[in-house]
Amino acid sequence: MATVSVLTVITAVHSGGYQHLREAYESLVGQEMPPGWEWEWCLQEDGDSGEPFSVLPDDPRISKGTSLPGRAAVARTMALSRARGTLTRTLDADDVLLPGALMRDIEVLSRVAWCTSACLDLLSDGSTAPGPYDPPAGRFPDGYLLKSHEEGRFPVQANTFAARTDLIWALGGWSALTGGETIALVLAADAVADGEFISEPSLLYRKHGQQTTADSRYWEDDEHRARMEMAAKRARAIRKFGWRYAADELDLDECNAAEVRRLATPPEERQAEAMGRLFGS
Repeated sequence: MATVSVLTVITAVHSGGYQHLREAYESLVGQEMPPGWEWEWCLQEDGDSGEPFSVLPDDPRISKGTSLPGRAAVARTMALSRARGTLTRTLDADDVLLPGALMRDIEVLSRVAWCTSACLDLLSDGSTAPGPYDPPAGRFPDGYLLKSHEEGRFPVQANTFAARTDLIWALGGWSALTGGETIALVLAADAVADGEFISEPSLLYRKHGQQTTADSRYWEDDEHRARMEMAAKRARAIRKFGWRYAADELDLDECNAAEVRRLATPPEERQAEAMGRLFGS
């Protein structure tokens, strides 16, 4: 039986925040994939009510999980334990993938370890607006993202992050920094491997009153400062050690063979192998 290469989409959701989950699913269903590729959706509830899953159809491509409440970073990392994909992409429960998003991720990740992409803010009146700081398409200059973060003008939407799955394994998944977990992971990935920016928008980023960043405490000075400083400290420390991830060019046939091996490997062994690649052992 022929095997396929898989891209894993990771989504965290909670019992009060799944109003737009069906729309996120429909945007996944509409994605065109390259020959030999398919997607899976690892959906993780931050909690154990099971309520968010009620709005979704019975689709074998959806892997559903529940866990003790720990906010989005914990839920995403729990979902990552079930990831079968060679590649992994994040998708928030209230956002919408645009046509061609996964196709473009796969094409870019065939040559680099990670990428982010442009997105459009989806406003409450249905209009859209581009991000204010979008960089040029192509490779990120070394140190550019960390410097931008330190200056308070992070230029990309970190929730568009896509990467080689074993790189995310090696970096330990998402940091437990409520509201800063995606930025922290992007900065860590940037510290060990080249990444690219895709200028074509991949996402409608929904702006609404129930999102995490609408909570006034999210912007409370001390908490926000600690969150952003911790993300920077992690990136600086990784850079100091000089670790590098070897992003060999992906070959579809090799991905297919690797998929068979991956399915037979326990999660803890997969993480150990990924760390070995990162540290050169």
